Amino acid sequence: MASGILGTAVSGLMAFQRSIETTSHNIANVNTEGFSRQRVESVASLPEYSGGGYIGTGVEVSNISRSYDQFISAQLRSSTSAFGDVDSFKAYAAQIDNLLADPSTGMDPAIQSFFNSVNDVANDPSSIAAREVMLIEGDSLTHRFGMISHRFAELKGQVNSDLKSMTETANSYTLAIADLNKRIAADIGRANGQQQPNDLLDERDKIVNKLAGLVDVSVIPQANGMVSVLMSNGLPLVMDTQASALGIKANDFDPTQLEVTFTDVKGQEQVITDRIKGGKIAGTLRFRAEILDPAQQKLGAVAAGIAMEFNALHRGQVDGLGSLSGGFDLDGNLGVDFFKFNGAEIPTSDVSVTPSAATLSVKFSTMGADSANLDTSDYLLKYDGADYTLTRLSDNMAMTLSISPSPLFPAPYSLTPSNAGDKLPGITLELDQYLATGEQFFIRPTYQAASNLAMNITDPRKIAAATNLDTDGVTVIAGSMPGDNRNALSLAGLANNTVMFGGTASFQESYGQIVAKVGGLTHAANISADAQQSLLNRATEAQSNLSGVNLDEEAANLIKFQQSYQAAAQAIATASTLFDTLIGAVR
Repeated sequence: MASGILGTAVSGLMAFQRSIETTSHNIANVNTEGFSRQRVESVASLPEYSGGGYIGTGVEVSNISRSYDQFISAQLRSSTSAFGDVDSFKAYAAQIDNLLADPSTGMDPAIQSFFNSVNDVANDPSSIAAREVMLIEGDSLTHRFGMISHRFAELKGQVNSDLKSMTETANSYTLAIADLNKRIAADIGRANGQQQPNDLLDERDKIVNKLAGLVDVSVIPQANGMVSVLMSNGLPLVMDTQASALGIKANDFDPTQLEVTFTDVKGQEQVITDRIKGGKIAGTLRFRAEILDPAQQKLGAVAAGIAMEFNALHRGQVDGLGSLSGGFDLDGNLGVDFFKFNGAEIPTSDVSVTPSAATLSVKFSTMGADSANLDTSDYLLKYDGADYTLTRLSDNMAMTLSISPSPLFPAPYSLTPSNAGDKLPGITLELDQYLATGEQFFIRPTYQAASNLAMNITDPRKIAAATNLDTDGVTVIAGSMPGDNRNALSLAGLANNTVMFGGTASFQESYGQIVAKVGGLTHAANISADAQQSLLNRATEAQSNLSGVNLDEEAANLIKFQQSYQAAAQAIATASTLFDTLIGAVR
């Protein structure tokens, strides 16, 4: 009987010791990220049968479990991924919004000031001072375009740098998860599947949540304790102990633009930029696609439109008979281009996707009316062996082009729409030789226009404020006089003319559309970020309520287990006294 008492008391002593150790472990990890509080699960030992019935034999520790709920953990991952997406998008969008809308950095005041100076010249065309101011404001206008375009380029570089950093971080997480899978499966196997390595499971969950902050993932538990981690597009990032890799590579058309790649465990690589959903990586890519690139394209269109329209009026012309018409400067000389586009025109950043001996020359049309056809999309020129096709990539609308002259004549060869109803987007296309079948060129008509815009004249007397054309813009009348301001009035009138985008918007209205679009997207992103932050807070709170360590509760448990331990120790002392009494009686 004494041995039964002793065995029962010892089992209680050991069980309460494990409880105290586990409680101490909880308290020590109260501030450990991702830690789930643990509890000792006890069961009564099998009783022994005696003539008087079944006698209890004490207690056994069956398991040390962690407070965990698979649904809450999945909800937290989902919220983390959604918040990472909108938060990244919002942070980037705010930078563009602040840049474009701020009067000290935006284009609207610069455009207004420039055309005000043109009005001043129209009011007093003989004033050298007014002409000097017009040159200064023109130079300020080109510098403001260049400054914003340069800032866009910096943001694109930041996007590329962040994408590289985030993919490298994601890869470190997938490798860590794969390693933890291996260790967890080994520990579970060591315990014959009866016990769980709680701390390793917490560590893996923590890393999976961090990965979810970068890219949306789903987790599939395996029977051996491992997990498979898949992206929302179905691509496996982790399968058992093997991890795939995310990476970056230069875009085939534009080497300054990085694409996200996925490389599986067999080393096969594919571009998945358009297939990434959720997380900071997706938010960064959305910013580039929805705000950065469109804003730079439209800013370039505004810059090109101003230059094309202004130069078309400012520049004089010589017809086939040698007659002079158009703008004249203060000395009676024929006007020249007011703005220059890298000399005469702005080239695009055209890149051949296939090795080609041909060179494509893409220039803005010198005809001012073509500014109405300016488009902010990228284009792809292809030759399939029969037809030259120009495809607008924003909506995949295609037009067939004709090439002239024939190969029997010397280059260049012009490409023009075959259908009279089609219009090139304010550009001219020329090849130095015919293309081979399958060759193609990527064309970004307005992407670099703002950064390439510059002044073409520095002498105030060269401003062509006068004209010898009648109000119809065609009929040549009496030669221009130094005090003539008719051309300056026409130039000033461009400020309010709706010459952009099919004749629907003025220059300032076109720029205002950029500001409104970016502002609207930024505002929506702020609202979405606040909503996702609230959902994330709720998911985090639910996780904390379930798994977090409560020091008051642990302190109470510590006292309870201490008293239980002391009681078990007292039972051992009682058993020892009974045993001593029995030994004394035998003697």
